[in-house]
Amino acid sequence: GRDPKKFILLDFNERTVPVPAHITDALKEYLDSGGLQRYPSYGRMNEQIAEYAGVRAEECMFTNGSDQGIDLVVRCCCEKGTEAIIPSPTFAMYEQAAESEGVSIRRPHFTKEKGFPVDEVIAMVGPKTSLIVISNPNNPTGTPVSRDAIVKIAQNAPHCAILVDECYYEFMGPGESVVADIATYPNIFLCRTFSKTWGMPSLRLGYLLSAEQNIKALCCVRGPYDINHLAGIALDAAMKDRQYVWDFVDEVNKRSKPLFEAFLKRKGIEFWPTSANFIFCYFSDPVELEKSIRSRGILVRPKKDAEGTLGLRITFGSEVQMQKLIEVLEELLGGEPAAKRPCL
Repeated sequence: GRDPKKFILLDFNERTVPVPAHITDALKEYLDSGGLQRYPSYGRMNEQIAEYAGVRAEECMFTNGSDQGIDLVVRCCCEKGTEAIIPSPTFAMYEQAAESEGVSIRRPHFTKEKGFPVDEVIAMVGPKTSLIVISNPNNPTGTPVSRDAIVKIAQNAPHCAILVDECYYEFMGPGESVVADIATYPNIFLCRTFSKTWGMPSLRLGYLLSAEQNIKALCCVRGPYDINHLAGIALDAAMKDRQYVWDFVDEVNKRSKPLFEAFLKRKGIEFWPTSANFIFCYFSDPVELEKSIRSRGILVRPKKDAEGTLGLRITFGSEVQMQKLIEVLEELLGGEPAAKRPCL
């Protein structure tokens, strides 16, 4: 199992250090107050999230993780027999949700050299297209998608729902989000999560941002108690003192990421340029290497690119954690020649 007492967890793109005490203390206080027997009440949670996101409360709804947001958009916007354009490789939840609604999937490819296939996506749009999914930055490759590219797609596919997943929003640069465009383009649905930088994946809390009329319709489908009260307690505490989020983002972006990328370059190991808190790398024998890394107390995750080539997706942890991984890889790789993608 994924026991944090036994392993450094660099496999699920989580926050790799605990949340601060003011969040866990708030949860303990609520549990000690005897509130578990009551149904949730959400108070100002939606307003808090909207204020953080920079939108009106009417343009925001909280969800049970970003997964529920994805599922709601697909269920409400896609009829059976229509088509979804989902660039590959990407997060499996998009296809799972689409296939459960009887939607056919078209898969243009991300590439390491060209990034997001904006022209191919637009060329695939037709009268049967009901959904276009844009993971920004993309999982598992970390590829950023420019705001201009997303807006161009929204303009060229006004009849389609454009689902933009900004799960790793806090790691993105300023001006890369399309949050300011949801009022102009009512076909844009933007989902985010509190699972990554905020460090609360076990509480399952995310949110959707879109035009007011979309949010009203989606709220009619979401259940009245789909989000547990503990998530709201933790969020309220986190929002009151959120510097811990940006401290971790700064450590990843300014120290851990440059440290590990420099190691990969020095070893001649091929990797995808990334704007997220993870990196997709190619090694000569990723299966055996992953086993060896795991045997030394670190978890990373094997993933395939769009051509089926297996690599390792590695989460950026703290600087100390990344230094430990580098030491393990130095031991395992030794003087191994530079690893390149196999020619298919």
